[in-house]
Amino acid sequence: MTVAADAGVVASSGSGHTWARLRADRGALVALVFLALLCCVALGADLIAPAHPSQLDVRRAFEGPSAEHLLGTDDLGRDVMSRMIYGARVSVRASLQVVIGALLIALPLGLVSGFFGGRIDNLLMRSMDALMSLPPLILALAIAGVLGPGLTNTMIAISIVLVPSFARLIRGQTLAVREEVFVEASISIGSPTGWILRRRILPNVASPLLVQASIALGTALIVEASLSYLGLGIQPPQPSWGSMLRRAYDDVFAGGWLLFIPGAAIAATVLAFNALGEGLRDALALGSGTLRHRGGGRLGLTGVRRSGPAPSPDEGEVVLDVRGLSVEFDSAAGPQRVVDDIGFSIRRGQTLGLVGESGSGKTVTALSVMRLIPSPPGHIVAGSVRLGGSELLELSLPEMRSLRGDRMAMVFQDAMTSLNPALSIGHQLVEAIRLHRDVRRSDAAQRALELLQRVQIPDPGHRMRDYPHQLSGGMRQRVMIAMALAGEPDLLIADEPTTALDVTVQAQILDLLRELRDELGLAMLFVTHDLGVIAQICDEVSVFYAGQIVEHADIATLFERPRHPYTEGLLAAMPGLDSAAEALYGIPGNVPPPQRMPEGCRFHPRCPHVMQQCRSQETPLIELDREGSTRCLRYADLQLKGAP
Repeated sequence: MTVAADAGVVASSGSGHTWARLRADRGALVALVFLALLCCVALGADLIAPAHPSQLDVRRAFEGPSAEHLLGTDDLGRDVMSRMIYGARVSVRASLQVVIGALLIALPLGLVSGFFGGRIDNLLMRSMDALMSLPPLILALAIAGVLGPGLTNTMIAISIVLVPSFARLIRGQTLAVREEVFVEASISIGSPTGWILRRRILPNVASPLLVQASIALGTALIVEASLSYLGLGIQPPQPSWGSMLRRAYDDVFAGGWLLFIPGAAIAATVLAFNALGEGLRDALALGSGTLRHRGGGRLGLTGVRRSGPAPSPDEGEVVLDVRGLSVEFDSAAGPQRVVDDIGFSIRRGQTLGLVGESGSGKTVTALSVMRLIPSPPGHIVAGSVRLGGSELLELSLPEMRSLRGDRMAMVFQDAMTSLNPALSIGHQLVEAIRLHRDVRRSDAAQRALELLQRVQIPDPGHRMRDYPHQLSGGMRQRVMIAMALAGEPDLLIADEPTTALDVTVQAQILDLLRELRDELGLAMLFVTHDLGVIAQICDEVSVFYAGQIVEHADIATLFERPRHPYTEGLLAAMPGLDSAAEALYGIPGNVPPPQRMPEGCRFHPRCPHVMQQCRSQETPLIELDREGSTRCLRYADLQLKGAP
């Protein structure tokens, strides 16, 4: 399935998905609730505090907690709880204003530096480096000392301390985003620079900046408390947690417990800010750690939520047997089924093709077999996937890792992004071999050389030392095939491996895959949107539409006598030798999104042969004698055209 993103967004998470992942993180959720309550307390201090924070009663100095004074009194008999509540107002306000002030300065600096580069970038970043070379607290003390004591001056000092880290983060994100195609497209049509920075760059740096800001709030709180402790922050008689900590330290022998109250408040608030930042990082999928969800799935292993036993496997020499496979993705509107009741089997030496338009569910099906769909948001909710005698949906992550690259392997569409640009071809091949075979590095290197020869790489000894950028697209794809063959798999999944290649190289890769299949006896699952490619390499084909198989047949039958109108449309859209002067046929309409699937037959809004029953009745997959299967109620009375 191809997911189309709005132009100008590199990587984004829907607000519904982000909130769902944040709620699943109990630590982040507790931190969010705690900070929300703290803000409410700070805003409502006048209504909540039992007494005025400056009300003196020297006769009751250093009283312990009581019904009248829940947290006791200080050296002047003032109510500690009231001073803590009003101190929260100062500390929260200072943290927010400091971070907002730092962002207002750092945001334009980082955007301009990263977008324009050159001398501007060098000048701005060297200035930031100079500020970062000084210890933060020492720098804040120096600035506050020059400006003088007071809350406003303290906030200015802390804001200046935070600017360099924010500016470097924004600059780094801007450097990455400005190379994207949508930015080049905006520049090419003459969009103003300010508009590009606001509408194209800024939305893509917002997510990591939000995480950094939440953590910086805790840093600002600590620095403000430190300066107030040293007498450079808010001045008496106004309370702040830092100044309260200082007075408690001066009277530690008379009222030692008073140290723990503001100290615990500062520690708890900083911990909450950090926990919320960590939670936001995971919810926005910015971290390098493994994401977990309530169903137990994680990145690297698609979660399984099916109920009931797995269907029984077929008899015979079946390498891959898929039955009743259904996949759902979480969304703000609830689970959306993107693959629905998919079933097929592949025998040794056989190639099955999955074909259909973008968004039909082909790639999701292939990734589900490998269990490579990230969870969340994807989950396998029904069905069975058996590789030989192993039920893949019941395996743990270590067990799946032992199968991937060994008994089953996958070749992806874009070899350049699949290969590590920092490592040589030989290094990556040796690494893949030694991952599944207990061999010496020299033996693995010899095996890698043989694999490059097998996939017809010229001068393989020299190419072993090359890096991916030094190879052509076809050569990189051959390397990916060699890497997939390193473990001598029973099943090879090829996800549109020739789409990015020119016609000549595409034919060479298809010939290579066919030769390897016959030579090694591989079972192959081939995903493509091109029926011409299907005709060259596949034995059987399953036609996908809107997450379902609408027709399955062997190649000869499908091309000569299709049994579903969608297949007829795909065949008619194939370019032929006599169609150069004519406009190519296109099926009217588009594949419906999962949240707007039509009632009845999913193809009926685009079907030229639709009848009333198609609009209201769910169409099952009908088995045909020796002719595969179809999901069309009118298959018997329609005379559909085959390939032109």
